[in-house]
Amino acid sequence: MPARQLREDYYYEEQPAKVVQPAPKRALKERPHINTNLRFRVGVLAVALTLTASITVARTVINATRGYELVQTQNQAAQLERENKQLELQIAEMRSPERIKNIATNDLGMSVPRDVYFAAEK
Repeated sequence: MPARQLREDYYYEEQPAKVVQPAPKRALKERPHINTNLRFRVGVLAVALTLTASITVARTVINATRGYELVQTQNQAAQLERENKQLELQIAEMRSPERIKNIATNDLGMSVPRDVYFAAEK
């Protein structure tokens, strides 16, 4: 083929294809020095922070649990005090003379004397 060729009103040129050569290999760089002492310190710090946070959370949970137990104990004490007052009221009602008189007259058939006489020695 000729270098130039007439083709419908315009000219074009064919250029030889470029040969792509691989890039030259670079020398491997040395890895930077890893500071193992710093890594160890950061690890120890992370473990210490985790341990501190865990202890704080555990103490908070224990305090909350004790608070709930305290409220429950106070509620039980208040309930027992109410029951104690009710029992004291029942005891007072059982000991009342009016109740004893009603049981004696209604259940046992006793009667109250109209006149009461007392004897006294002089």
